[in-house]
Amino acid sequence: MRLPIPFKNSVSLLFILLVYTTAAFSQTNKNGADTILSRAESAYTKDPKKAIDLGRQAYYFYSKNELPVKAAKTLYALSYFCLGTKDLEQAHGYAQNGLKIAAENHVDSLAGDLLMLDGAISHYQNDYRRAIKYYRAAIPYYRVNKLEKRIGNTEVDIGICEMKLSDFETANIDLFRSSAIFQRLKDTADLASAYNSLGACFTELSSYQKAVSYYRLAYNLRLKLKDNNMIAQSLNNLGFAFTKTGQPDSAIRYLSGCLAMRSHEKDTSILVLTLQNLGSAWKVKGELDKALKFNFRALSIAKNYHMNEDMANGFLIVAGMDIIQKKFTEADAMIRKSQQASKGLNILSLLADTYAVQAELFKSKGDYKLALNYSDKKDKIKDSLFTLAKEKAVNELEIKYQTDQKEKDIVTLHLRGALEDKILNEQRLFIVVLIVAALLLMLLLVISYKSFKLKNRDNLRIQTLMKELHHRVKNNLQILSSLFAMQIDELNDEKTKNTLRENESRLLSMNFIHSKLYQDNSTSKIGMKDYLTRLLYHVKDSFGGDGKRIIDLNINIPDLDLEADQAVAVGLIVNELATNAFKYAFNENDGKIHLELNKSKQKLTLIVNDNGKGFSNETFATTRSFGLKLVNLMVRQLGATITLKNENGSKIYYRNPLLNK
Repeated sequence: MRLPIPFKNSVSLLFILLVYTTAAFSQTNKNGADTILSRAESAYTKDPKKAIDLGRQAYYFYSKNELPVKAAKTLYALSYFCLGTKDLEQAHGYAQNGLKIAAENHVDSLAGDLLMLDGAISHYQNDYRRAIKYYRAAIPYYRVNKLEKRIGNTEVDIGICEMKLSDFETANIDLFRSSAIFQRLKDTADLASAYNSLGACFTELSSYQKAVSYYRLAYNLRLKLKDNNMIAQSLNNLGFAFTKTGQPDSAIRYLSGCLAMRSHEKDTSILVLTLQNLGSAWKVKGELDKALKFNFRALSIAKNYHMNEDMANGFLIVAGMDIIQKKFTEADAMIRKSQQASKGLNILSLLADTYAVQAELFKSKGDYKLALNYSDKKDKIKDSLFTLAKEKAVNELEIKYQTDQKEKDIVTLHLRGALEDKILNEQRLFIVVLIVAALLLMLLLVISYKSFKLKNRDNLRIQTLMKELHHRVKNNLQILSSLFAMQIDELNDEKTKNTLRENESRLLSMNFIHSKLYQDNSTSKIGMKDYLTRLLYHVKDSFGGDGKRIIDLNINIPDLDLEADQAVAVGLIVNELATNAFKYAFNENDGKIHLELNKSKQKLTLIVNDNGKGFSNETFATTRSFGLKLVNLMVRQLGATITLKNENGSKIYYRNPLLNK
């Protein structure tokens, strides 16, 4: 992935810092802590250490004179100063102390900002899971005071972290939620950033046309704002996406525009990404000399600025072009440099990429044994990353529960604090009355809450767990299907490819079911017409697309709903019978496959018919084929019957008498 992910925290945190220092100045005492804090803020850009010393003096004054809110605001400033000096341990400590004071004094917006700052500290350390934890904890504080802009910015930061963790589905949800907030607020700049992040997310998902759409939306908004830095970023992203869609001329036009806008920058490190993207565009266009020219220029800049990850990526890009030109010695040297850098950075996904390119090198040299060895190394790393993803899925339920519980605690704390403030501000004549009324109200709330909780807790928990279960199953099936697809692309043996395609098709038949259940958790029934039609066309795409023959599909299915377990069984049976027909019934001849499903009061009847060469009942009953064994197993488990007739091909009847149960 060669795109910059926008890091919003630095901008939003600086804005918040200015708000706090301005608020502190509003009651300035020339000889007091407000003046000291003002001097600290002014000194930060030139002498951060001096700013920290002054901030500590201001904090000591506020603490000594029992001014907790100002003390918490000063701790925010100190944490921000320490983040700037990369003293992350001190920054975290100041943020935690400030959060404790802000929460105790019910200053919700400040508590949220301190959590956001702590999230930024973790984000800076590449600890994205902990950053998400802090970001999500900030949202309830903002929600109490209806600070929608800060909620939107927080959702964008969460989405960026989720992309770093390859959790693109959840990232999409958070980014769409943030863009809806900015649209409602008519916040053009932040909406452009949200659209840009959505484009990056779709790029990671290889949905490049969607990526182009969102990058273009961001680009048009930034043109209206006349923000040249952000316009250049959008030009770079559009160029990258157009390269991936196979439109190198458009890509080169956008990337050249980005390079022209940034050519005056003193810090040339900002050019590395655009130069690498230009190299990729010229490679797609087939002009390797120009591609190498841009990539070597990017490598030179990355080396000057010690940009190790960019250097590792650059080495791999050059190695790939050397392989195309049969420059195997040069390619091997570049790959080894990339491997050394990726090991030093401890980036497993990058190391896997180096092994993949090395496998391609040995394959091009005809050394298939070593090619297979490095391909296996790549697969082991991918498997380890997959295991980490599974562990994340297991832990998410617990994290979600803790986050929800935290939101309830914050709201309860805020209500209690508001009630106490109201009581203290009323006239003394009404103190007793208000206290009695408050106690009665709290008692009624507790009784009502407990009653409601007892009635609804079990149902809500079951619904939540079922939804999460379907979601996880769907994700795992999708990941397995993607792994099969990757393996198919890398294999040369057609027999092995067909075996993997069959397993991918079986997974897909179940994945369709779980996708439907996850989208509509109000029902457990599956519409068979849409389900079987999608499934049959997928089998055709997998096994009937060799271009040597034409296989027509005739699907006759009424609007019929079945329970999920029956739908899975029928889907697996159709998948296996259709796969068998595509593979063996027609040889290289044209043909037809007919699928029919009928439901009567007595039974469910499935008919799969082809006009191929057919096969005997004995073969069907005693086959060693895994697919037909699976069909017979499904039939026996459901107490159904299956019948084969050879009528101008093969015709198979499946009847399930359990439909009425």
